[in-house]
Amino acid sequence: MTGNPRLLPACRRQRAALLVLVSLHVVVALTMVISGVRPRQVDMAALDIPGLEELVTLAGLYVHWPYPPGWALLAVLTAVAWGHLRYARRRQVPAGRRTVLARRYRRALVVVLLAVPALKSPLFVDLIMWPGAWALAFLVCLPTTVYALGLVHCVQRFRRVPVPLLLGGAGWGAIVAGGFGATMNEWWSDFSLLHFPLPDNVLDITYLKSIGLPMISGFFEELGKGAGVAILFLLYRRHLDSVVSGIALGAAVGLGFNFGESLTYMAYFDGASAGFHFWGRQVAGLMAAHTAFTAVVGAGFGIARQLHSRSQQVTTIALGFCVAAGAHFCNNSMLDYVGKESHKWFTVNDTVHSLVLTPAQFLLFQGPLVLLYVLLLRRGLRSQEGGLRVALSNLPDASRAAITEPEAAVLLSPARRFRLKVDALRAAGGLRHGIAAYLRLARLHAAQLDLATEHWHRLRGEADPLAPDEATSRARVQAIKAALAGAGS
Repeated sequence: MTGNPRLLPACRRQRAALLVLVSLHVVVALTMVISGVRPRQVDMAALDIPGLEELVTLAGLYVHWPYPPGWALLAVLTAVAWGHLRYARRRQVPAGRRTVLARRYRRALVVVLLAVPALKSPLFVDLIMWPGAWALAFLVCLPTTVYALGLVHCVQRFRRVPVPLLLGGAGWGAIVAGGFGATMNEWWSDFSLLHFPLPDNVLDITYLKSIGLPMISGFFEELGKGAGVAILFLLYRRHLDSVVSGIALGAAVGLGFNFGESLTYMAYFDGASAGFHFWGRQVAGLMAAHTAFTAVVGAGFGIARQLHSRSQQVTTIALGFCVAAGAHFCNNSMLDYVGKESHKWFTVNDTVHSLVLTPAQFLLFQGPLVLLYVLLLRRGLRSQEGGLRVALSNLPDASRAAITEPEAAVLLSPARRFRLKVDALRAAGGLRHGIAAYLRLARLHAAQLDLATEHWHRLRGEADPLAPDEATSRARVQAIKAALAGAGS
């Protein structure tokens, strides 16, 4: 890399993550090709509705509007970067300077790749159309989403995924996955209406849209969210070492998607049904629906992380995605069916429908996925505890000073760790110093758990080659201990 810097990253995982991101654009390009190859089957003139053809044309252009300009910008930027790097090499610019140039161009290309689907996110459209309702929905939904992310962080009783990584996953779900999912849903709505008319009944063209949209949204929304889980898994694999961390990351991505979708539905028509959607999406279904679907996707990645066979890893990840996409499709279909048919079965007022029937439907159609990821989480936590117990009892002599026997007993008990941090907070003599002591002790426990967990993975033969070696982790623990001793003196 330093001798001949290239535009593509040298790391295989970074190249794989870039390939996943590019694949989302390829999927959108395929939908454009499909729409172009199959001509319209509906004769707009025969419907005799003034201005309909112009409106349909504009709607079709809106489906993919940011992609062709974005791809053109990518092509220009790639050509400029390639030419600039070749020119710098011919002028014998130092390799270090060329490496910096390649890294800057690479970051610019990644930003464009992310920005193109993000521009299709309904968040931005709703902000323009209904700014007041959108801002109110944002302020109302933010506390519940932050609470759910905090819950996801806390249920990891031992080693935890870093908070910035969870926030990055939530951002991907809200913006990039939301934009990609909106693009695919809009494409199917446009394609099914214009390219597959029903025989002998041209006006009844919404039938295919209605029966196909749950399947399209279930598949492609999980594909967009799963792409985010895959990219973060590839880039930060050492933090995603078990089913627990996989579920946490998947749930964070799902919570981000749910946050964006909640804002969209709550802002529609200037907040006409904001209360119902807040109750359904941010209260009753907060840890279900998208959170549960993508948690199962993340669980597949977490399980695959501890498998040694490449075929088993791919199969496990694919099964996790298929379970999530299938459950998403069934949930969408059944909720739509019950919503249309329930008035024929019984009549209830709006209050009973919101407070009783809606949670009952969530329990019936989304409950199995919630139960699945909770059971996987419980099994993963038990496996972590057993693995840490083995690792702490088999630490090399060089690490005995970093994790003493009394400290090992504390690390295996989340309750005792919490009690120690609370005691440090109370003994500091002031709120400011107490919070600092609490955070320093939390960093020490996190560093010790990292050291023990990596040793466990080495014992199992599944250590990440990009993870810090044991000496580096041990030195980090000793540095935090020295800082704690200095603060206490």
